[in-house]
Amino acid sequence: MGECTGQKTYDEAEKWAKDIRAGGMKPRADGSAPDMSIPVWMAMANRRPDPSKPASEAYKDPNSYKIKSDVSVTFVVGEDGKIVDGSVASDYRARVGNAHLPYFVTKIMKAIEADYGIPAPDIDYTTQDALEYGDFKISHPYEDGDTPGQAYFPHFRAARIDDSKQCVDFRAIGGGVHGYRAMVAHKSINDNVKKWVDEIKSNTETNYAVKNFAGDVYSLFFKNSGSWNNNMWGSMIGNAPPIWQDISAAFCADGSVKPTHYLKNDDAHPSNGIVYQSYMPDLYLYVDDRMTDNLGRSSNQRISGGDWRNFSNFPATAPNGNAYAWCGVGSRGNGGNPWGVDAPVPIFGDGPGNRPGKVIHCDEPEKEFNVNLTR
Repeated sequence: MGECTGQKTYDEAEKWAKDIRAGGMKPRADGSAPDMSIPVWMAMANRRPDPSKPASEAYKDPNSYKIKSDVSVTFVVGEDGKIVDGSVASDYRARVGNAHLPYFVTKIMKAIEADYGIPAPDIDYTTQDALEYGDFKISHPYEDGDTPGQAYFPHFRAARIDDSKQCVDFRAIGGGVHGYRAMVAHKSINDNVKKWVDEIKSNTETNYAVKNFAGDVYSLFFKNSGSWNNNMWGSMIGNAPPIWQDISAAFCADGSVKPTHYLKNDDAHPSNGIVYQSYMPDLYLYVDDRMTDNLGRSSNQRISGGDWRNFSNFPATAPNGNAYAWCGVGSRGNGGNPWGVDAPVPIFGDGPGNRPGKVIHCDEPEKEFNVNLTR
């Protein structure tokens, strides 16, 4: 076994170590966002939006958000102050953002190749429904680190006029999963990286630090323990549950907007807000391209912060406060998900690669939709 680490591998590891030291171990006491932190060097963080910027500018890059829902509603108001029949149009887009492999993972993989002649594993792969439902993308993580999120089956109940002809209301549900889940679903990724690890461990020139790094990176980011156990012993990030946004609102002839969910959600702020969502991530709302609170009133701050503790809970130890299985805001608040994606356990669970073909609205869990648009 070699005693010293190859120079290029050492240099890349030292860059990572500097970021670890700079990021520290605790969040800032005042809640402000640091330039470096564990989420930043793990490539898990999105920069907080500038509240002075419109949504169309703040979120135009898929690297700027985890999930984004756009609803457009237009109508004509007549001289009598009522909405004109036949003038209503509406549209909905649900998107999930790019995830990323940390730079230290891909950089050190390539440095090991340069120092020891062990080729970096092939980790290119494809994602169906990449970033938006119906889209397709080929990923090259060594080039840009991108592992695009996978969008899940959305539903939009188009806007329609109420009986008074004063408002039009709509309902929308959408979201998806972290890009690692789609990546880990490719068994070839597991096999290629596992072969790379075995080559490093059997190489007489690599030292214990390089061998340990390779094994840890494989287990954390790339491991798929098999379909029979739904990846129960594989990458936990690759098993991440879905994130979602459930929107129900009415736009009115007098310029106002109001929430219209069927049930209250005690985890929402307020409990009858325009948007209900999963435990993660932070929630921001914009109306007419400007930041608002969850009742559509002007604001300069997020509605709520992400709840990582409940999002990462395992159902066996937290039967209600977890992100798996069907949602239902009346009993589970922000728990569960509208596709019923379950925890990664053998036989009954759901592992990476599942693509649901139906969805519910979390304030109306008894009604399933297997089409994307109803009127």
